[in-house]
Formats: sequence, structure tokens, C-alpha cells
Amino acid sequence: MSGENISGENISGNQDELYQKRYGGDTYNTAYYLAQCAKSAIDVSYVTALGDDTISEDMISTFSTAGVNTDLIEKIPGAVPGLYAIQTDEHGERSFLYWRSEAPARQLFQTPQSETLKSELLKKDWLYFSGITLAILHSKGREAFFEFCQDFQAKGGKIAFDINYRPRLWVSKDEARSIIDKAYAISDLALPSYDDETLLFKVSSPQEAIDRITKLGAKEVALKNGAEEVYVHSHGETEKHDIIPANIVTDTTSAGDSFNAGYLYARLSGQDTPAAVKAGANLAKQVIAKAGAIVPVTPPTF
Repeated sequence: MSGENISGENISGNQDELYQKRYGGDTYNTAYYLAQCAKSAIDVSYVTALGDDTISEDMISTFSTAGVNTDLIEKIPGAVPGLYAIQTDEHGERSFLYWRSEAPARQLFQTPQSETLKSELLKKDWLYFSGITLAILHSKGREAFFEFCQDFQAKGGKIAFDINYRPRLWVSKDEARSIIDKAYAISDLALPSYDDETLLFKVSSPQEAIDRITKLGAKEVALKNGAEEVYVHSHGETEKHDIIPANIVTDTTSAGDSFNAGYLYARLSGQDTPAAVKAGANLAKQVIAKAGAIVPVTPPTF
């Protein structure tokens, strides 16, 4: 669940080349890759707010064609989607620029349709969101969202969360720390990256990050660390899982989002954590070998 954007991607890293229009965003990327893995075995629905313009309509059509259920996407009259640009350097590392201060997704959980949305969400088994979700919501919408999360878990729902810390989206680091820790505290599954934990919380090791997050209340934690081993905490124990580094790195956009999708797919399919790490790493390697956040992939097998 999050805000969606029109993504302008300079996929070659060459500033003289034209940008390409694509649709994406961190949580949508995960929804897309989960849908590609699960096909019809898991119902993947996406929650956001868009406008009533032709681009918003095209976005919804694109999401639906990809196998993502769009019934919960709200349309706000007169609004238009947020915009951001992604640039990649010669190593495939990306940087972002944002134009999303008036993005309709910022109004989620504050519109007249919010009660209907909550009612429909309570029928779901899992809710996945990120630090970007929390950063873009207005304060009242954020409070309403956390209240809903309590209701969602009370009815047996599970919550998955990825920190995805983007400094430019937050008023201050103190605000980000407070809100993100609140999300960790209610997480049944946390999917953070070590880079984000280091940047925001100044942890000095992956184990310190795991300890910090689990003390807050997260039940299962899969800590991503680029091409390094993945730390997984589950059932009171922490294990390190080696991954095979990618041979081809064209564009790291959506690396973490696709890993999350593979990990979730495996866990929702009844697989253990080693299989989930393998599935996540397999998916991420396919994604970073190509240019763009949304690319064709072959689902992992068990």
C-alpha cells in the first residue's frame, strides 16, 4: 500500500538520452513481482489513490494487466499522480528526484471513501506497506492508518513492512525514527535493508539492526544487505544465509522490492526461511540484470 507515481527513467545513465515514462513505486513494485510469482494462486490487491485523468486510467489498466487487483484504488477528481525521476550511474546505482507534494495518495485514509476501504481491507490476510507509505501520508491519515492496523491484526491479519527510508520525504530524522519504529513494533514480518538502518539509526552491524528491530516487537525479520548475506530472525533465533552475488548489474532499482516479493511469495507458499531467502535473491538478481523497476521475470520454484 502506498502512493503511485509516473516514473521517468533514464535507463542508460546517459544524460543526453530521452527519459522513458513508466509506472511504479516501491510497494507497487513488490505487488507486481508477487503477482508474477503467484499468478492466480495469491490474490494481490493494490491500494493507492490516483486522479480521474487519462494517465491515472492508464496506470490502473497497466496494473490490472500485470495481474494486480485494482479494485481498491481510489480515484480523486481533479488530482494527478505524483512524478519522480530515476537516474542510474555507470555501476547501475540509482538516484531519485521527486515531484509528489500534491500526489493524491497523500489523502489516503482521510477521504469519504476511507471507511469503505477499511472494510474491504479487513477481508485480506496480509497488509504490506513501507516507510515511503508512511512518509507521504498526512499526519491525520497516518494516525488513522495505524489505528486501522490495530483493527486489522485484531481480526487475524498479518503485517509486512519495509523501512525504505527516503530522507527527502520526511520532515526530520526524529520524525522518521519515531514513525518507523512504530511500524516495526506491529510487524509480523519486517523486510528492512541494512543500508537504511545504518543511515537512519546508525547501527554498526547487521546483528545490531536485527536486535534493535526485534526488541521493538517484530516477529520475523529478513535483513537485506546488498550482495552480502541475509540475516533472518525467526522463532527467537537469528541465522545468516549466504547468497550468490549477481553477475550482471544493470540497474539496482527495485532490487529490494523484488527481493521482498520473492521472500513473501515463498513464506505465503509455506516455505521455510532459507527457501524464502533463495527465492528473494533469485528474483532480485533477475531484476537488477535489466534496466527499469518493472521487468519480466521467471518465478522461483520450490
